[in-house]
Amino acid sequence: MQPKYLSLFSILLCLFQFHNSYAEEPIKKLTYEDREQWMSLPQSEVETGGENYQLTILPAENTEKNKRLYLWIGEPEAPNDGDALAIQALTESGSIWYLDTPEALFEDRSRMTMRKMNGLFVKKLMEKATSLFEEIIVVTADVGSVPVLRGLHLWQEQAHDKSRNQLKNVILLYPSLFVNAPTAGEVPEFFPISYQTALPITILQPAQGTQANTIKLTEKALKMGGSFVQTQIVPIATDGYFKYQDIRLMAKDAAKRIQESTTAQILRVNKIKYKVAKLSPLDAVIPESKIISGLIKIKTKTFMPTIKLNALNGEAINIPDDYRGKALLINFWATWCPHCVEEIPSMNRALNYLDPERFAMISISYKDSKAILDEFVKKVKVDFPILLDSDGKVSEQWNIFAFPSSFLIDANGQIHYSINAGSIWDSPEMIDYLTEVMEVPYQPK
Repeated sequence: MQPKYLSLFSILLCLFQFHNSYAEEPIKKLTYEDREQWMSLPQSEVETGGENYQLTILPAENTEKNKRLYLWIGEPEAPNDGDALAIQALTESGSIWYLDTPEALFEDRSRMTMRKMNGLFVKKLMEKATSLFEEIIVVTADVGSVPVLRGLHLWQEQAHDKSRNQLKNVILLYPSLFVNAPTAGEVPEFFPISYQTALPITILQPAQGTQANTIKLTEKALKMGGSFVQTQIVPIATDGYFKYQDIRLMAKDAAKRIQESTTAQILRVNKIKYKVAKLSPLDAVIPESKIISGLIKIKTKTFMPTIKLNALNGEAINIPDDYRGKALLINFWATWCPHCVEEIPSMNRALNYLDPERFAMISISYKDSKAILDEFVKKVKVDFPILLDSDGKVSEQWNIFAFPSSFLIDANGQIHYSINAGSIWDSPEMIDYLTEVMEVPYQPK
C-alpha cells in the first residue's frame, strides 16, 4: 500500500507546483515616478484654429457613449500612471482628450508659467471639441484652473448658444486660483478671472489638501462671477490624490467622482435651467505672480493666536500659557507632505544650538490621525511635541495655505517671521534667525 500513497503525494505535489508556476504575480505598487502605463497610451494631433496640439486620445468603450468628451487640461506636473488609470476609467462614459499642457505648448513645467498663460489654447480646443461631440466636460487640477478659466472666458465671448450649452461641467480638482502662494498668516489674493467666470463648476477638494481651509473662499469668488458651483470634499485624500497615494485605488475613485458629480451637476443645471452665458471681453491685466521664498519679516506688530490642542502623547497643551518665557518655532505640517518630512531632521539638529530654557519647537499636524502619527514617529525621529489639529481649525485660524508653514515667535508672543516652505533649520542663516528671536527679552505682564 505504501507505494500508492507515495504516488498520490507525488501527484498532489506536482499539481501544487503547476498551480504556483501559473499563479498571478502580486500587482506592482505604483509610485509617483511610474509612467510606463502613461507612455503606452496613444497620442494624436488635433488641428484647430491653425494650431496643432498633441493629445493623448482614448475613445469611449461603448460607441453609444461617444457623444461625450472629457477634455482634460494637464497641470504642470508630468502625467504619471495615476493619470493614465484615471482617464482609462473615464472611458466608461465618454472619450478622452488629455493635453499634457507644458509638453504640448513647449513651456516650462512650472506653476509660475501656468499662472501666466492666457488660455487661448483652451478656447481653440473647445471650438474643435464642440464641433465633434455633443457634451463637453472640462477637467483640470491645481494651478491649471487659472488658464482653463481664462480660456473658457475667451471661448464664451464668441461661441454661439448651442455650442456654449454643450459644456456640461467644469471639474476643478483641488483648484489653486491664488496670484501667489500666500505668505503664511496672510489672506490670499485671487486672480481676477476667479470673479469673472460664469460656468457650471464642480470642485473636488481633498479633505487633507493644502486648499481645504480656503476652498469656501474659492467657491465664493467663483459664485460672484455667476458660476453655478458645487463642492465635494474627498475624504482621506490629499492634493494630487490619484498621483501620490494608493494610485490604483485613488485613480478609480477620482474617475468615479468625476462621472457621478457630472451626472448630478447636469441634473441640477437642468432643474434650474442654468445656461452658459455669452460674456463680454475682458480688459483686465493679468497680475504678475512672484516666487516668495525664505523667511518673511512681519512688519506690523502681530501677536500669535492662542493654541489649545492635545499632543500626540495625550497631554492637553495651551500655547502660549504652557511656554511662558520661551521663544517658539511653530511649524504647521502633515505626514503626506514630502517637504515637511524632509525638514524634521534639521529641526531636531537646530535644537542643539538653542537654549532649552528660552526656546522650544512645536509642530502642529494638519488633519493626520493619531494612528497615522503613531506609525510615523516609529520611522521618523521627532524631538519636539506634535499637536493634533484633527479638524484643521487651528490651521485655518492661522491662515495656513501651504505646507510646511512656520512662524518664529518671541517669548512675549509676538510673531517676527513666517515662511511657507521647507527649510534647513540648522543652517547658519536659520540659526541666526532663531537666535535673534530667542534673544528678545521676556517682559512678564
